Amino acid sequence: MNSYDDRVPIHTGSEQTLNERVLDLLEYNRIRTPVVDLCSTVYGRGLAKQMEPLPDLPAVELALAMTGEGETLYRRKGVPPFADTIDIRPSVARARLGGVVGAAELVAIGLTANRFRRVQRMIADLAEDAAMGHFAQAAIDLAVAKDIEDEILFCIDEDAVVLDRASEGLRRTRQDMRSTQARMKRTLDEMVRSPAVQKHLQENIVTMRGERYCLAVRAESQSQIRGVVHDVSASGSTVFVEPERVLVLGNELRRQELEESKEVERILIRLSGTVATHAEALETAVRAAATIDFAVARARFAHALRAVRPIMTDRPQLRIRAGRHPLLDQQHVTPLDVRLGDDFQALVITGPNTGGKTVTLKTVGVFVLMASSGLFLPALEGTEIGLFTEVFADIGDEQSIEQSLSTFSSHMKNIVHILEAADERSLLLFDELGAGTDPTEGAALAMAILDYLHTKGICVAATTHYSELKAYAYTTSRTMNASMEFDAATLAPTYRLLMGIPGRSNAFAIARRLGLPAAIIETAANKLSTHDVRVEDLITRLQASVGSAAREEQLLSEARVHAQALEQELLDERLREQEERERRKRQAQEEARAQVRKTRAEAETILRELRELREAGAPVKDHQLTEARKRLDGLAPAATLPTAVRSKRPQQVRVGDEVRVLSLGGQKGTVLDMAADNQEILVAVGVMKLKVEHSQVELLRRADKVENPATLVVRSSESVKPSLDIRGTTVEEALREIDRYLDRAILAGYHQVSLIHGKGTGALRSGLQPYLRSHPRVQTARLGGQGEGGGGVTVVELR
Repeated sequence: MNSYDDRVPIHTGSEQTLNERVLDLLEYNRIRTPVVDLCSTVYGRGLAKQMEPLPDLPAVELALAMTGEGETLYRRKGVPPFADTIDIRPSVARARLGGVVGAAELVAIGLTANRFRRVQRMIADLAEDAAMGHFAQAAIDLAVAKDIEDEILFCIDEDAVVLDRASEGLRRTRQDMRSTQARMKRTLDEMVRSPAVQKHLQENIVTMRGERYCLAVRAESQSQIRGVVHDVSASGSTVFVEPERVLVLGNELRRQELEESKEVERILIRLSGTVATHAEALETAVRAAATIDFAVARARFAHALRAVRPIMTDRPQLRIRAGRHPLLDQQHVTPLDVRLGDDFQALVITGPNTGGKTVTLKTVGVFVLMASSGLFLPALEGTEIGLFTEVFADIGDEQSIEQSLSTFSSHMKNIVHILEAADERSLLLFDELGAGTDPTEGAALAMAILDYLHTKGICVAATTHYSELKAYAYTTSRTMNASMEFDAATLAPTYRLLMGIPGRSNAFAIARRLGLPAAIIETAANKLSTHDVRVEDLITRLQASVGSAAREEQLLSEARVHAQALEQELLDERLREQEERERRKRQAQEEARAQVRKTRAEAETILRELRELREAGAPVKDHQLTEARKRLDGLAPAATLPTAVRSKRPQQVRVGDEVRVLSLGGQKGTVLDMAADNQEILVAVGVMKLKVEHSQVELLRRADKVENPATLVVRSSESVKPSLDIRGTTVEEALREIDRYLDRAILAGYHQVSLIHGKGTGALRSGLQPYLRSHPRVQTARLGGQGEGGGGVTVVELR
């Protein structure tokens, strides 16, 4: 898979300085920063910080395709649930070299592997009905053996505490420690409550001095309490004595703590070995996660800008449709329509100061850099960007906080470097070409530079105030005039670019609006030649015509975009509805088939037992066995269930009524129980019990009394663990897992089990409590104590 490791070549010496200056002038770093911030992992942020234009068209197309798939994932599933933990790469590398990884680092590795698996599952689900080829390929590398995640999170909780269950030796040691601590507490309590000891105490309390339990003894009674003095109060009236009886226990506790530390070290060594075994898979998964996270960040950036994927070509040309500079207010910025490189290679832009000429140059330049970096562009569909090997700019932005107005010498120095480095696949941007010197000489120099670039076939966009360049653009092949529109009525620029029309002089209108006497303005007008007046009038009429046509085109374009958006929204909604219907149908079919398979297996057992009884002499006939098997066969639903017909006016049913279950192909059943809101009903169909919606049953016959059907009870023979790990699931998924798990645990004979939900935000833990309180087989439910997992585990006592 191509990556962002291959960059646009950077020139050496002064050319490298020029290229860095161009990135600063076009504010590329300000575009990179929000992409970095939108990454969810340290790995994605690392790639985003290195984002630069890519060197060739295949690499650019791949990056844009990844951004597109990231947009699909973000729109359909939201932000991928990566774990934003510490960077696990140093820890994995240390484990690979045989080093020991700390508990906190191991937890980060376990959580990271867990989230990688969830993201992989999310992409796999989406790839079933969406074009996600590149993401699906990257997601394959996210696979890390579940054993490493299970082993780490079984041994260490989210607070990096090694749990008692991590090893039998640790469990015994901590149990001994708790016993020793309890004996110390009892001994101290007895001494504090003893009248013979109390009279020697300054206070009837137990205090800690240097991790030792001590009594606050009066200085004059020190000899009455045998033990070791660990501290003396500032006044000298109180000595802190560790009683001799407690001293022995304290020494025993210290020994046990050393054993605990050694056992924890052995556990960390064991887990570090597991990490080393999977080091290569973990490192591969990290690289895949970085690629996916970075692509999704680019997609989120595009979503915020309402950006579209540009059409990339291998030719050095561009066509921007309603482009908006990404760093300006997207609600108020005036869209820009500009093209260059198709039927002309030089664009001469004229217009008033602060009219938007410099912003136009920056928009063109930054769009080329963004597209080459795999970023979508804030523009309309159909925007086309060619692959330019380099972008050079000489922009003296008077409005820039960081830059002051360049002198003529500095302009020329930059232009010399640009002309030396540029080739036919470069894009050149000049702001106020030829400015800063005598207007006549500056205009001549500007035309000469444009002539030179014309002979080299290099694309260039230049802004100017020189009227000579307007005429030059009209008389020179493959050169186009453009201007920034100006509203003479309000004396304000509109920031719209008018292609094919030079900017007209607004000096007289501005002077009149600002109060210059009319006589002076009239004298100035008379000094203009007839040719100049006719040109100004022609430009005015052209601007009016082009402006009217542009407004009509904008209205049509907005209407088309709105219609396309509505159409896409409708298609997406229909697709979601269809997906939900199919999901529910598959789920109902699978649940029904599973229930029937279970029932048939249980019935086969009964039939076998009956046959054995008959062979032993019990009066059981063959035709009775045959009839029983036929009745059981009638319980099995078809491979594909018919679509249930919902009753327009559902009939009210009661417990004991005989009903037809529409979602089971019309099977008959008996109502056993109903939910409080009457929306869900428990129905017995033969020996099978299932919950269905009220609208999925049809009343057949009322019953005066409820007859509970016989229920088969079997003992589970499958292996059931004393704990269930539900981390990384939603509350709804967790409740389904717990419901099945508690049934198996009860059948297996457990009286107490543990539900491992982790701490996190607490949402999963809070969602379990109401369910456990109302469960008929749950006696009590409490959070785990020390060594049981603490607040990350709920301990359930079964009835």
